Formats: sequence, C-alpha cells, structure tokens
Amino acid sequence: MHGYDGCLEEERIGLLEIKRFFISINGGEYADEILTSWVDDGISDCCDWERLKCNATAGRVTELSLNRLKHYKSSNPNNSSDGVIILDLSLFPPFQELQSLDLSENWFGGVSESKAYNSSGNLKQLKILNLGNNRLNDSILSYLNTLTSLTTLILCDNSIEGSRTKQGLANLRYLQVLDLSGNPITGRFIARLGLSSLRNLKRLDLSNNYGFTTPSQ
Repeated sequence: MHGYDGCLEEERIGLLEIKRFFISINGGEYADEILTSWVDDGISDCCDWERLKCNATAGRVTELSLNRLKHYKSSNPNNSSDGVIILDLSLFPPFQELQSLDLSENWFGGVSESKAYNSSGNLKQLKILNLGNNRLNDSILSYLNTLTSLTTLILCDNSIEGSRTKQGLANLRYLQVLDLSGNPITGRFIARLGLSSLRNLKRLDLSNNYGFTTPSQ
C-alpha cells in the first residue's frame, strides 16, 4: 500500500498536460498508443501510471521516462516557425521532487523560450537528465546550465558544436557523468563547453565527435 492518499492533484494535471503535448507533436496521430494509462477519470492514482515513479511516502513524482514518444511514422508538425519540434519546458514546474527525466529519442530540435528559465529553475532536485538522440544544438546549453543539481547528463547524438556558447555547462559543479558522444564538436570549440570547471566529473564520453577519436573516460 502507498503511504499517501494518491498523487498530488497539481502533478496529475501536469502529467495530463504532458500527454497532450506528446499527442500534439505527433500531429494527433497514434493518440491511442501514447501514455494509455494516463487517463483523466478522477479515479486512478497517477502514481500507478506507466513510465513514472513516485516517492513512497509523499506521493510526488520522482522519475519520468518520456523517451521515444514521438512516433517515427507520424507527421512532423510545425510547432515553430522553421518546423523544428520544440520541447516545452513549462510542462515541468509542477514536479518539484523530480530526480530523473528521460526525454531521449523524440526529435527535439530546441526548447521554448517562454518561461524556460523559470521552468528549468524549478527542477531543483533533478539529478539525471537524458536528452540523447534528439536534434538539439548549442542553444540548449544555457538552459541546462541552470540545472545545478545534475549528476548525470546524457546529450549523445545531437547537434551540439560548442561554437555558440560562452559558459557551456560550467555551472554544473555536481556533474559526475557527461555523455557528449556523437555530436559535431571539434577541438577548436571544446574549451567553450566549460568542461574544465566540472571538478566532480568521473565519466566523460566525447567519442564519435569531429576531431575526437579517444574512447569514453
């Protein structure tokens, strides 16, 4: 049995907003296959829904696995002026105890600027973030640099170059694992990523980048 009466209402509403978002980036297609247990029936406990975990005592969401929710066969709607699929960071402020977030393999090419800093700043407990296998470029780094509690950051197989950032990830002083493999980073711009400031870093993967042939460390 849970040690609580059910998930928090604000988090249940937030989860349903996330479901609507992923249905929208699929152009309304495959709606009956996306987060099917996330239903607004007024009965089910959202802590029992798929792809998430809750704190055993407080009932707050601590883990969200939202990977591969953009169906590869669905239409690619224009939710920005240039047709790039934008990750809406304003979806996540309700989850104040979120510790692990997986958003990999969703074709995200950017993040929304509206409320972005406020929303990311609310993720004060976030330890693990997986944004691998998307289409994110250097613009994501300024948002990630506000997530100062991160210990693991996965950015493999994106479009990060390091050429358009000043501070990189220098604020992430607790970071222990950083995966930047499979990006078009060159030795010319590696210093701009702020890696020398990451004193607690134990594992760094720069494999399969332009100019890097060394394996992960």
